[in-house]
Amino acid sequence: MTPATDQQRMLADAARQFAAAEHTPARLRACRDRDPDFDRGIWQSIADLGWLGVLVPEEDGGLGAGFGDMAQLVYAWGRACAPEPLVACGVLAARTLVHAQGPARARLLEALVAGECIPALAAGEGEVKFARGALHGTRRYVVPAHADGYLVQSDAGLWWVAKDAAGLRIEHERRADGSAAARLHLDDVRVGEAERVCDSAAPAERALDEARVLAAVEMSGMMAAMLELTLDYLRTRVQFGKAIGSFQALQHRAVDLYIAEQLARDVAQAACATLDAGAAGEALALAAARAKARAGESLDRIARETVQLHGAIGYTDEYALGLYVNRALTLSPWLGNAAQQRWRYARLAAPLEVLSA
Repeated sequence: MTPATDQQRMLADAARQFAAAEHTPARLRACRDRDPDFDRGIWQSIADLGWLGVLVPEEDGGLGAGFGDMAQLVYAWGRACAPEPLVACGVLAARTLVHAQGPARARLLEALVAGECIPALAAGEGEVKFARGALHGTRRYVVPAHADGYLVQSDAGLWWVAKDAAGLRIEHERRADGSAAARLHLDDVRVGEAERVCDSAAPAERALDEARVLAAVEMSGMMAAMLELTLDYLRTRVQFGKAIGSFQALQHRAVDLYIAEQLARDVAQAACATLDAGAAGEALALAAARAKARAGESLDRIARETVQLHGAIGYTDEYALGLYVNRALTLSPWLGNAAQQRWRYARLAAPLEVLSA
């Protein structure tokens, strides 16, 4: 992302330096084979740097900064293909709590910002009912799976459920990149006033759109790294006595991928500016759908074609590009794939009678 202020330039530099110092492809491979599938020590370092409080108001213990600021951190994290759930926790869970008003809000926000608690929003596929002081139902595709607890959306609002709560059973489902998503089974999970986060779905719905924008930023960082790997390969791989990057057909394909990457980055950056201007409701939804659709479409294309430009080596786990491709298969559909978000944008932007004609 292009920094627009001195603060953003400092954040971008700090994020790049931290990622370079703390993360390697070997670390990502190691994280896939263990539970949790990220490094708690790195997570605490992220918290100590203040990253988890960027989008949290100062009165709640955060930095009270903007989405453009957070984008600098997320972009660098995506470019590194690091496994820590910066968007899922530092944006989605954090912003859900920021928008909430219930008794559990303050203590969870404080613990999140300090790195002492890793919450995950459970508001996706499935249904949870609240009856007689207990939660019943299921939620799937909850990220991160190895959270300390879950912000569970029910028909009576949002509730905090600790990972060791009686009646909660957690299944881990492996995804394309080796990371896990959780399937929550809630059977008479008792919750009281102390666990109430909010009375409606509105905070989670707003946070989901904000997270879609930052997910698009993370995807933009991945695209830039994949394209950089590919251009380096085209410059150094020799065939028929020439670097294959000298072949015009491959140059044209590389230019097309560069255009796709730049478009996705610019749309995501514009969406961050829209959020920083205070967008809510339909304006927020339009910006989020547009950014996520563009990023998903571009990432899918760049993942597919960079592998083709590499040839067989692009599929291997030993080569860094393969890690990005698998991550793309996981991140692109998260919070809605390109087709879903395009349809959502069309429904919001066009009258219903036009779409049904």
